[in-house]
Amino acid sequence: MEQAFERLADMLGTAATRVGPNYFQLPVAAADAMYRERVYCYELYHQIRELWGDFPFSLGGEIDKSGHPSFVDGPYARAKPDLLIHTPGSMDENLAVVEVKPATTRQKGIRDDIRKLRWFHQNANYFVGVFLVYGEAGDPEIVAQRVRDSAAAQDDLESLVCLYHRHVGERPERLQL
Repeated sequence: MEQAFERLADMLGTAATRVGPNYFQLPVAAADAMYRERVYCYELYHQIRELWGDFPFSLGGEIDKSGHPSFVDGPYARAKPDLLIHTPGSMDENLAVVEVKPATTRQKGIRDDIRKLRWFHQNANYFVGVFLVYGEAGDPEIVAQRVRDSAAAQDDLESLVCLYHRHVGERPERLQL
């Protein structure tokens, strides 16, 4: 799974570099451009699919977990992660669950996503959770500290990979948590 994840991480990085400025920040009539998570995620999904090739997993966007037996009684029974990389129909080949947030997200949004990623790792057998922050938020250490501060405990971060996609055309940086 480690090798598969490294291949996925490379695809994510390349795909993120291809997210253009109008998807990174959505132009708005008579106002400044705005970060819109869904717009970014849909374009990221498209760019990943362009690179997918023979990668032996399925890429899903916002898959609704309602009614799934592993989620029925859990806190994320209605969760729709931004991206899931898995083998449908199997709980043994869940590679990664991805949550994306713009750099302007408040601590509560970060905390909620970290908890969701940890839950998927612990209870739905996902190998790793990926938290991708996009947009200008200053020095990468500031972003890493915001993520660390948002975690309820250090073990929330053990199965988490944090990527910081600071600028259009740049490759996201993997942050040390």
